[in-house]
Amino acid sequence: MKEIDLLTFNWKEIQQYYSSGALLQDIIEKFNISRKVLDRATKEGYFIKTKRKYYRTEETKKIISEKRKKYLKENPDKHPWKKSDKHKSGPCETLKSVLKNNDISFIEEYQPLEDRFFSIDIAFPDKKIGLEINGNQHYNKNGTLKSYYKTRHDLIESNGWEIYEIHYSLVYDENFNNNLLYELKNKHLLSKIDYSFYIKKPKTKKNRSKEEYYNGIKLLNDKKCKPIIKKLKNSDIDFSKYGWVGKASKIIGITSQKVNIWMERHMKNFYEEKCYKRKINMLP
Repeated sequence: MKEIDLLTFNWKEIQQYYSSGALLQDIIEKFNISRKVLDRATKEGYFIKTKRKYYRTEETKKIISEKRKKYLKENPDKHPWKKSDKHKSGPCETLKSVLKNNDISFIEEYQPLEDRFFSIDIAFPDKKIGLEINGNQHYNKNGTLKSYYKTRHDLIESNGWEIYEIHYSLVYDENFNNNLLYELKNKHLLSKIDYSFYIKKPKTKKNRSKEEYYNGIKLLNDKKCKPIIKKLKNSDIDFSKYGWVGKASKIIGITSQKVNIWMERHMKNFYEEKCYKRKINMLP
């Protein structure tokens, strides 16, 4: 296939159109250019792409935020902090090992508030005690927590929790660990408490056979049809006479042509015993 000559396009006009805010897709449609040609033009310097900043209104941000919160509330395991492939903190894992080796059970990545998606590194839910292992990015130069983490800390504690903010370097200090263990065991009585009952087991998806699938569909349809069947039986329709099909179609909510099939499927005995059926003359 012959390669398209890039000089057949007015790149100055195309560049001006793009600079005015048009998207690449707009250029493709307006100037009848394929993406392949546009990429080649960029590579050869005929066209210059720029990084765009897209600004959202406060209303748009609020809508996106509410949708995100709703999604995470309905799918808590999808939260980034709950993902199994989430980056694990070495210091946090070290402290967890210290606790386990000293018979102290805990919950990892526990969400303390229902309406916020904060996650505590190490939690003892019944005692409302939490341990947060922090990197340098959590602190100001004077050693205080940065605004976001301070607000988070205060909000959790305002709901009855006690949060220990621990700099990552301290977990490698034997004296610190001994003091922490002593406090957890003696002040909070956390020795040998089993928290396994807090951990929800993931639901396993059962693969259904075709028979189970269609039986499920049938049950669903039968449940949906029950009130219609009752309405048909309690109606004043004389099913033994011609004309019952048109009246029944209004109750069922389908066309007259489909009534006989519906009746035979959902009211088989009733249909065979009580319903008038037009006789069809068969030619020899």
